[in-house]
Amino acid sequence: MRVSLHCQGCAGKLKKHLSKMEGVTSFSIELETKRVTVMGHVSPVGVLESISKVRRAEFWPSCSSDHHHHLVQ
Repeated sequence: MRVSLHCQGCAGKLKKHLSKMEGVTSFSIELETKRVTVMGHVSPVGVLESISKVRRAEFWPSCSSDHHHHLVQ
């Protein structure tokens, strides 16, 4: 997912939020590219909605149609 992150503080808030989410097994936050990858037994839309409560977020425009079920970017 692309999430509007401007600083370490934003990333910190998001980390705290994601670590409390049920079903999330791991995640990575790349501040430079504003890319957030979430892994676990979660629905992409659910993750997006949840993140949207704390930061503006959207799915990366995807060219490939072979989505991995448990990977949300």
